[in-house]
Amino acid sequence: MSVPLVIAPLVLFVALLVFVCPVLIRLFRQCHLADVTAEWLESFTPATYRAMELLLAEDDFNFLVRQPGFESSIGKKLRQDRVKIFRQYLHRLIADFNRLHVYARYLISQGAEDQSGLVTRLVWLRVRFSATVMRLELSLFLAYFGFRPRLVSRAIAQLDEMSTCLYSLASA
Repeated sequence: MSVPLVIAPLVLFVALLVFVCPVLIRLFRQCHLADVTAEWLESFTPATYRAMELLLAEDDFNFLVRQPGFESSIGKKLRQDRVKIFRQYLHRLIADFNRLHVYARYLISQGAEDQSGLVTRLVWLRVRFSATVMRLELSLFLAYFGFRPRLVSRAIAQLDEMSTCLYSLASA
């Protein structure tokens, strides 16, 4: 058996672990009910994350390229800085989703009515959100090479859907 045939799958497996494990840890980090305060709920809005859609928009980079004295190192540094900021936003978005999810589960457990339909909706929303974040993380990695991350608006929409579920539960 050839050495490259053994090493290639091993390298791929390790790369996947290095890439996937930190994302999964963030996605499924246990959030505590104490993290959801009345002040946080009052100030929370998914619109906070709309800035993510503009962070890596090509307009700014195209403008920069057209400026006199432009050097590719400037564009590269700007892209790296914006990817870092984007990643911080994404970490906060995941944490906010987890807070909303744990609070919605708490409200369901405290309710007297059968909410099995809503429980199913919450489970599928978490699955869809997790898949979106995994794909977004992959596209964020590709952003270092100039590709624009996709699915940002989908992740924000799923956060908004989670928020809507929670507020419908809280009002009931």
